[in-house]
Amino acid sequence: MDKPPTSFFNGNRSFSDTLLGRQGVLKVGKTVVVDDHANALSGLHGRALVARMIDLDALKSIYILLNDLCPGKGKVQYIGGLSVLITFDDNKMATMVRGVAREVLGRFSSVDLWEGQIFGFERLAWIKIVGVPLHLLSSQVINAIGSSIGKVVHTPNRSAEDDDLSYDYMGVLVGDGKRIDKEITVAWRDKKFNVWVSEESGVPVPEFYKVTSSDTRQKIVKFT
Repeated sequence: MDKPPTSFFNGNRSFSDTLLGRQGVLKVGKTVVVDDHANALSGLHGRALVARMIDLDALKSIYILLNDLCPGKGKVQYIGGLSVLITFDDNKMATMVRGVAREVLGRFSSVDLWEGQIFGFERLAWIKIVGVPLHLLSSQVINAIGSSIGKVVHTPNRSAEDDDLSYDYMGVLVGDGKRIDKEITVAWRDKKFNVWVSEESGVPVPEFYKVTSSDTRQKIVKFT
C-alpha cells in the first residue's frame, strides 16, 4: 500500500507552505470595510488645527507656545508622532492662530486647518540598542543605527562616566505600527558586528510642559 502523503500540494507548493506564507506565497491580511459616510470629528471641522511639531522638544512645549500665541485659548490633544490637535471655539480664532503659528521659526513643521483631510500615520517608538562594541560606542554610531529604523527625535545624553555602558536608549519616529525587533550589522573597516534593536514595551506618550506663573517648565500629567 502506498504511504499517505505527508502534505497536501497547491501547484508546486505544499499546503503547509501556503499556510505559513513562505517565500512565493502572498499573505493577505484582514480588511474591514467602513461606511463611505463615516466622518469622525466632523464637529471640529474649521475650528481645529492639526499641528505637526519640528521635534520632540517643540512637541513637549506646545502649551508654552500656545500660551504665547493665544493665552487661555485652545484645547490640546495628542494624536501621535509629533502631532497634536488644537481645538478652538470658532473658525476665526483657529484661522488666526494658524497664521501666527506659521510665522514661528523652528517649532512648527506644519499647521493645517482640520477639515476632514487624511494625514499620514506616524508614531514615536522608544528603542533599546545592545551589542555595540565599546570602541564604537559614540553618539555618531548610535544615531546612525537609530536612523536606520526611523527619524531620530531623542538621543541619550551619554557620558564616559556612566555606570552602565551595555546599552543605549533613544526615540525614533516611524511610519507603521509594527513592533521593532531587529538585528543590524555595523560595518567598521574590514570587520562587521551584529547589534540588536528592540522596542520598549508600552505606548510612549510625551510628557508635556505647562506654563506656570513663574514661566518655568514643569511636567504635567500624561495624556491617557
